Amino acid sequence: MPTLVPVAHDDPRLDRLLQLYMHEWSALVPTPIDADARYRYPDLPAWGDRDDHAAYLIVADAAPQGFALIARDAAGTWHVEEFFVIAGARRRGLGDRAAQALFAAHPGGWTWTVRPENPAALAFWRRVAPTATVTPEPGDDGIVRTRMRLG
Repeated sequence: MPTLVPVAHDDPRLDRLLQLYMHEWSALVPTPIDADARYRYPDLPAWGDRDDHAAYLIVADAAPQGFALIARDAAGTWHVEEFFVIAGARRRGLGDRAAQALFAAHPGGWTWTVRPENPAALAFWRRVAPTATVTPEPGDDGIVRTRMRLG
């Protein structure tokens, strides 16, 4: 059973997992890397000391297996900004249970988007939240994402 462990935005374990996450994204969309060979997650430092943002490690077998970054809007709806499970821990129900634990930890409405370049994520979220409403949502970049809402 996974455990959600709250962490600070600058926790080194979160940074290491973000490197894996951004590396995977780099195969799908242009992902900048800086001069010291690190991927930078945009706006992560702005998450420090905010009640409306939270970062969690997904821990199983006493080791971090992924992370979730969430943010709450002014209306009280939580947004899954990023959700990641390392490749070696996938397809065993860990992500499903972690997502359900995340929803339970913050009752109320939830929303998230899935980019078209990531059909595996769309299948994951449809399985995790089969009652979620699904609508297309054009982004500022012209890419139409899938918006999912619960509650």
